[in-house]
Amino acid sequence: MTTGTLITVLAVLALFLVLLAIRLHVGLSLMIAGLVGVVLLRGTDAAVSTVSNQPFSAAADYSLTIIPLFILMGVLAVQARLAQAGFDLASRVLRKVPGGTALASLTGSGLFAAVTGSSVATVATMARVSTDAIVKAGHGIKLAAGVVCSGGTLGVLIPPSIVLVLYGIVTDESIGHLLLAGIGPGVLTILPYAATITVVVTLQRKRRPALSTAGATVGHATNPGSTGTGVATTVDDHPSTADKVLTPAPKLDLTGFAFLVVIFLVSIGTIYLGVATPTEAASFGALAALLILLIRTRPPRWASAIKDSLGEAVGLTAMTFLLMAGAGVFTYFLALSGASTALVDAVIGIDLPPHLILILCLALLLPLGMFLDGISMILVAAPLLHPILVEYGFDGIWLGVVIVKVAEMALITPPVGMNAFVYSGSVPEAGLNRIFRGIVPFIIADLVVVALLLVFPEIVTFLPDLSSAQ
Repeated sequence: MTTGTLITVLAVLALFLVLLAIRLHVGLSLMIAGLVGVVLLRGTDAAVSTVSNQPFSAAADYSLTIIPLFILMGVLAVQARLAQAGFDLASRVLRKVPGGTALASLTGSGLFAAVTGSSVATVATMARVSTDAIVKAGHGIKLAAGVVCSGGTLGVLIPPSIVLVLYGIVTDESIGHLLLAGIGPGVLTILPYAATITVVVTLQRKRRPALSTAGATVGHATNPGSTGTGVATTVDDHPSTADKVLTPAPKLDLTGFAFLVVIFLVSIGTIYLGVATPTEAASFGALAALLILLIRTRPPRWASAIKDSLGEAVGLTAMTFLLMAGAGVFTYFLALSGASTALVDAVIGIDLPPHLILILCLALLLPLGMFLDGISMILVAAPLLHPILVEYGFDGIWLGVVIVKVAEMALITPPVGMNAFVYSGSVPEAGLNRIFRGIVPFIIADLVVVALLLVFPEIVTFLPDLSSAQ
């Protein structure tokens, strides 16, 4: 790559960061920066050809039909109140456990993240509701921040995961194997998160025994819509042991939870058994979710429920495909400039142990968490990192899960985690310093999970190896 081309690449990267800084949509930022780069390298005619061809080619792949189908399945499940049923069941089962409200909020964030496929969207949606519930239960707002910010990262591994689907598409790995491979690490991540919540709550109670007035103080401090700084201070100073007193037992909806299990078995079970391709399984799941919505909704509301579900699904799908179109243009520019090939050749030429190269490549994802969400990071970074690491002999499926896991870690890693900034916008009284302090124990839990995945790759590969997935 010549000096002039290198300067062009750096200038385009700088333009991309500037566009992000002025809060332009990530997909549009990628597209504009990529087009400017093509103009500088090949002229206006090439840029016109790129803008007319690349977005179409990025979105026209038949395998991409799995994305709107999975999104529709999730939206229909939420509309049928299945996610709420799972959250209520978790609340009921865990309410007597130390930190039960926080554990239930973690479950709710994971369910919502699985539906939307976006950690950032989960934090923006769940921040206020979960924080009020956790604070009202007598826990510090630091714990609430850690639960919400880290809980949003769960849905990217546990199927149906839009992020894993996109990884499979941009790297040409088996989508079915990737979806199954995410189950083990996803469940594994829940356990240290739950242990972290239990330890934090237990230490809180040992340091500051509950005060007789804590319940009244907390209840007054967390009225919906309150934004005063007194909320955070009061709650952190006086954690309560009164989860079961302050949190009423939710009404159980076992039928709704059973339907949620049915949808999972219909969509993911058919992939595991090899009786359906991922696209077919997604269509089965969407159909099952639609039938369940009709069963759980009165006929007069059928039309409005389906209309609302389709509208939300179209919006989420459009957002995802805009990111793909922008990433397609930007990736084309990098290929045109030779930057992609130069990067691969440079890294492969370094005489370092493969696992050290892996750690260095994964570390490159952490700064991206300041600017991009999980989907955007995968669309930008996976085409660059995957060929490098596969060349070093790493399994492509295992690699995909590890990269996706670390990409989501980047969203909560100080000082650049995007989830923390999104949470701060939704809960301004928390303050970034308190938010990051609340996140740190969950980052430690994530590091433990990543270390286990590196040492025991079978955690990722055992389900795909046992399955008949296509």
